[in-house]
Amino acid sequence: MKWTDRKRVLIAEDDALVREALRTRLLVAGYEVHVARTGTEAMQRILSVQPDVLILDINMPEMDGFGVLEALRTEQPNLKMPVMVLSARRNEEDVKRAVALGAQDYVLKAQAETDLLGRVQRLLRKAA
Repeated sequence: MKWTDRKRVLIAEDDALVREALRTRLLVAGYEVHVARTGTEAMQRILSVQPDVLILDINMPEMDGFGVLEALRTEQPNLKMPVMVLSARRNEEDVKRAVALGAQDYVLKAQAETDLLGRVQRLLRKAA
């Protein structure tokens, strides 16, 4: 597979350990991986990188994940990029809010180790 054929994944996550673990796992699986440390940086990277999938943390500085979802909905209404929220927050209201704002999936960080690649592949199939 050529570099240009690889699917682009943007990880928006402020925790360096989590971010690097996800990045490494996706790189090994053959994805082109980009990262953002804040919600504001995520919005900039979405425009510059045009990722095929966004993995989005809720608790981030500057703009949280909900803010990113809201901004995408208002500023980029035609964007078809699937979004997976990855969060330590297991509150049912957070899940409902994320889905209502456009997230296609919500994964607890504790599950990410086992579920990540399968869920990213499923989102890409749905988006195709």
